[in-house]
Amino acid sequence: MSGLNLSMFKAYDIRTPARQLTLDLSERLAYAEASYFRNQLGVNKVILCREARLSGPQYLEQGIRIFRDLGFEVLAAPQISSTCLFYYTCMRHPDAAGIMYGASHNPGRDTGQKIVGPGVQPIAEGCGPGGGLQAIRRLYEQGERPSAIPGGALRLVNYLDTYVRDSLRLAGVGPGNLAGLRILQDFLSGAAGPEVIMAFDIAGATIFPRNLVPDGHFPAGAPNPVVQSSIAPSLELLQDGGFDFAMFFDGDGDRLDFVAPDGRQLSPAFNMIALAPRLRAIVPEIAQPSLFVDLKANPLAITRIARRGFGVHVIRNGHSQIKETLGKNAAAGFIAAVEESSHYYFNFRQGDAVFPSENTLFYALLTAKAWREDPGLYRELLDLQQTTYREREWGYHFPDDDLRAAALAAVEEAFVRGGGKAMSRMADGMDMEATLLRDGLPFVIDAATPLTEEWTQVAQRVSQSEKGLARWEVTAGTAARKEAAVRLIEETVQRFQAGPRYVG
Repeated sequence: MSGLNLSMFKAYDIRTPARQLTLDLSERLAYAEASYFRNQLGVNKVILCREARLSGPQYLEQGIRIFRDLGFEVLAAPQISSTCLFYYTCMRHPDAAGIMYGASHNPGRDTGQKIVGPGVQPIAEGCGPGGGLQAIRRLYEQGERPSAIPGGALRLVNYLDTYVRDSLRLAGVGPGNLAGLRILQDFLSGAAGPEVIMAFDIAGATIFPRNLVPDGHFPAGAPNPVVQSSIAPSLELLQDGGFDFAMFFDGDGDRLDFVAPDGRQLSPAFNMIALAPRLRAIVPEIAQPSLFVDLKANPLAITRIARRGFGVHVIRNGHSQIKETLGKNAAAGFIAAVEESSHYYFNFRQGDAVFPSENTLFYALLTAKAWREDPGLYRELLDLQQTTYREREWGYHFPDDDLRAAALAAVEEAFVRGGGKAMSRMADGMDMEATLLRDGLPFVIDAATPLTEEWTQVAQRVSQSEKGLARWEVTAGTAARKEAAVRLIEETVQRFQAGPRYVG
């Protein structure tokens, strides 16, 4: 099985260097997916889209041919699409499965797929009927090839205009509503530029775009706003003056980084303080709304969101797993979720149907609207964030999984030995597949939780999309506490052959 590139099956989706996914292997994968869609999901309709990567057209072309020849009704978007536009397209056809060919923020040489079932149900490891992506992997290993049936058809779709219109409507942003705002937006040559520019132009904002045109060569560098070398020119331009703020998007357009004119990034949890009441206004029928934050969320932000009248609950990382949990808890009043990786989620509604999904354009518009209506609140949030100290997520590669596991265990042991506590399961008992370490803080934080300066929070996890990588993020009430925690991690992992510090 060594020649099948089985390492491409990650926890959340499929990721691999494109050179390792030959057209023979991608054909084998398409047949496995077709079998899963037809026999496990019970669908015979599939939506196929691709983002800006140079490898995308060949996989899309192949997918169109294979699925149509097998008898599927194929709805294909040959033009470049963001992942969020792909999700929107799937919402328009809730009886279809879907495949997005792309690799998100990974370097341009990589490829991959994001897969959904009917109703935009995430298909990932453990998510979806039969085990989700694990079932597809088994079919792929077996070389499963379903029989062709009559009725194959192809229809081209493009919902860009409708997506922009509906995103504006949901955000409550009308023509000219953002007039007067001067916004720097860097798309890193990814897929999101056209839709964002269209929407903000209607809204009347003055936009200064950078790396607007989708280009799979990614000339600015890896299409990842966390990579400082990729965004450094835009940060320099931002701080030259004249902008209200900047927004940075990743390669497939499902990530939104919000940066103040002085270069400070407002973390997503702090941004959610401003957005929460606006989200609540969209679903006024929910009297006691709740939302999820990931385990890296700043405790100070959690208390402020709670004071907005929200229940705030910690959730594990993982886009697919978050969306699945968000959807399952819609009836319990959960309306949204946010990750510190700058991913935002919402339980979108169409009639009685609920679609837990992502729409970064909607959240970008809502954020701009919130700033336009109350810039003072954002200045307050930036200053509030500045009272805590954060080392944004970084990681190390290890030679093998055993050394990586030993390094994670050693960090946890050292932290607990120093007086901290560890948590690895959510309140409902679900494994977070990560560990939250806290010192000076309870694990349940609400509006009444008192916070002093003497606290430290460490989130550590195995990367599910990159081989041999473990990640850490540190937040603390004082600079000394943050530096001590970072130093403890750095010194501990070196005993386990950790590679150079990695950010990406």
